[in-house]
Amino acid sequence: MKKNPWNMLKMGVVSCAVLVSVSASVLPVASIASADSVVPISATTSAVPVVIKEVVLTSKSTDLTTNIKVPQLSGMLDTKYQDELNNIILSHANKDLASWEKDAAEAAAAAKDKGYTYRPYGLTIVYTLKSDGTGNPSGVVSLTVTTYGETGGTGMPRVDTYNVLNAAAAQRVTLQDLLGADYKATIDAGVIAKMEEEPQYFFKDQFKGISSEQGFYVEKGAAVVVFPKYAIAAGVAGSPEFRFVLPNDLTIKPNPTPLPGTDKVKVDLAPVDVEQNEDGVTLVPFRKVAEGLGYTVKWNQDTYAAELSKGAQWTSVSVGKDSYFFAKMAPVALGAAPVILNDTLYVPTKFVSDILKADVTIDSKGIHIAQ
Repeated sequence: MKKNPWNMLKMGVVSCAVLVSVSASVLPVASIASADSVVPISATTSAVPVVIKEVVLTSKSTDLTTNIKVPQLSGMLDTKYQDELNNIILSHANKDLASWEKDAAEAAAAAKDKGYTYRPYGLTIVYTLKSDGTGNPSGVVSLTVTTYGETGGTGMPRVDTYNVLNAAAAQRVTLQDLLGADYKATIDAGVIAKMEEEPQYFFKDQFKGISSEQGFYVEKGAAVVVFPKYAIAAGVAGSPEFRFVLPNDLTIKPNPTPLPGTDKVKVDLAPVDVEQNEDGVTLVPFRKVAEGLGYTVKWNQDTYAAELSKGAQWTSVSVGKDSYFFAKMAPVALGAAPVILNDTLYVPTKFVSDILKADVTIDSKGIHIAQ
């Protein structure tokens, strides 16, 4: 067989697993292991690598077995960005744990009710530090976190990837940073070439091109593009990965730092944009405010929840639940739950001020928000 010039594919078969959709509304209280379980792990022998301190989460439920090891980055130059990113990763793990505890409890109750033996569900979260910032490209830290659960059947693990530039002002690293403005065409061509070379593995008709949020990591001078299990290939292929070798002298340019006072983001809402609930609490349109402040918004129709993210910042809200959090802080009530009015999701103004930490002022012309 001819070698593919893209030097791309690596496949791994993941153990039987299933991952259900997770409600994004509640940050659960999970028991964190003692200080003895926080283990420094260095990726290389380099003098100044970013390292990981591992946090172990456990469940008190007898219905769920766990093997949860959550990575927490240490040694980044931008400690604020590092803290925010660590909070995001830990929050995701906590949410997954809470969701699986709930599902396991419901399955155990159903088994008892119907008179059959219940086999405990399992949840595993593992990670790999693919690049510690000392390789090529210089300064790029790359991490993968794999989450999968067990219910006795074959399922689909979730692979989350995190790629950041370890600089004084850290920033997210994108495929465009690594492969240039035509990165989509480059990757699409490489994926199709491998599919044609080994058609027995792939579902070519299911590949419509990579998305702007395509998962990837950086390892040993290559950008490795990752696809979910079953997305474009048979289950035996695991989660297909396509490797694109990077130039030896590739440099990621930091984003320019805004001048003091010029980096404020503002959103103005006219009175017509504002609603009130039956208790008189002022509500503002979630998407308009979030996107106006520079956040990316994702709506989950199955759970009636919305996530928003910007850089390392992440949080979410769920319709009808007066429970809000940011990163790993405990959930708080703000006096009003998110609601949908005229096909628009609304949140209380306290969500903007208390959770997003934006300045909110109200006058006769409406509501003015700055961050």
